[in-house]
Amino acid sequence: MENRKDKAKRFLFKSDFRRATVLSTIPSLILDLFFIGFNFLIGVWMLSLWNIIMCIYYVMLTLMRIDVLARSAKVLFSKDKSKAYLKLYRSTHRLLLLLDIMLAGAIYFLLDNNIWKSYPGIVIYVVGFYTLYKVTASVINLFRARKANSITTVLLRKIGHADSLVSLLVLESAIIGRSGRTRSFDIYQIALISGCIVCGIIFFIAFTGIIISRSKVERTINS
Repeated sequence: MENRKDKAKRFLFKSDFRRATVLSTIPSLILDLFFIGFNFLIGVWMLSLWNIIMCIYYVMLTLMRIDVLARSAKVLFSKDKSKAYLKLYRSTHRLLLLLDIMLAGAIYFLLDNNIWKSYPGIVIYVVGFYTLYKVTASVINLFRARKANSITTVLLRKIGHADSLVSLLVLESAIIGRSGRTRSFDIYQIALISGCIVCGIIFFIAFTGIIISRSKVERTINS
């Protein structure tokens, strides 16, 4: 008789895409831990509240990824899988919405107080590499995830989108700080518009996920 461990393994790796998604999340989590530590060190060294907030933001995103993987495995042992998936789907999108509000507040604080920092050149290279990796992974998963009827892969994909979008803002802040044009009106406008676009996209992802959660879960499970 199949034991619980074998069932969980079969559930997580039901398809090649799901296996690839779960396995690709592991190096992503490792990279996230590095980026969390990096933002924390830069925040303390440069006395940058923006980087400290980004550190907290990425901690939350990392915990969300772990939560999705853990709770998806537990669904296998749930009597009502549809209800369990629905609860996971809604709670994940509500957390994304909460993080989006937190991000909007951080952007407003940054712009209102003009607290740009003049970062060393190495910071831009590190953030640039992280951003390139995240954006590339997000674009690839945007197309590949459509092939998989899996709530787990959908949620991981959406968290990845939020991750890549915010990494663009972190890179932008490092470039602006390095340029020295922190009091330029044009730079302020660019930062404001890009911040609104990122927050707007994440809000759309989170809000629509909450609204259509039941139909999405039922359609995915039935298919």
